[in-house]
Amino acid sequence: MINTNTKEDKDIQPQIYIACLASYNSGILHGAWIVPSNDEEELQKQINAILKTSKQPFAEEWAIHAYDNFPDLGEYPSIENICKVQNAIEQYDYELINAYLQYNNDIDSLDSIDDSYMGEYDSFQEYAEQFLMDCDEFHMIPDHLQYYFDYEQYARNLQYDYYVVESNNHGVYIFRNF
Repeated sequence: MINTNTKEDKDIQPQIYIACLASYNSGILHGAWIVPSNDEEELQKQINAILKTSKQPFAEEWAIHAYDNFPDLGEYPSIENICKVQNAIEQYDYELINAYLQYNNDIDSLDSIDDSYMGEYDSFQEYAEQFLMDCDEFHMIPDHLQYYFDYEQYARNLQYDYYVVESNNHGVYIFRNF
């Protein structure tokens, strides 16, 4: 499926630019933007449809020359990895998956994203304060003594156990380090 969405659309689809290498090696730019399928057979059909329209003989090899709202997997990712990432984007969203792959570059670990993802917050400080408030032990401290607690120092120390990725909407994605 070739995507015809514009940047003004509310839900911009993740896209990859599939380039025909036979054309590219002949000095001709031939390819198309597609919304990759999360099914390996269907994605291969999408790629084959692009290669089939090439005017170059033996157009069998392809590469990805650009990404749009899809994490950069390099020029020659496997079809399996493209499908895994597309499936994760459909399940969560592009921003979260992109942040997760900055934290953990292992595509096979996308199945366990829920184990490390702690949420999106305005700042790590906000997460640390929420984490502290959720602790039962903190509420055992009398209110008049809680004013002496150093929240900033607590957040700095807690951050060693987490990986923080800035989001495009001025917040942060927080992942627990294992």
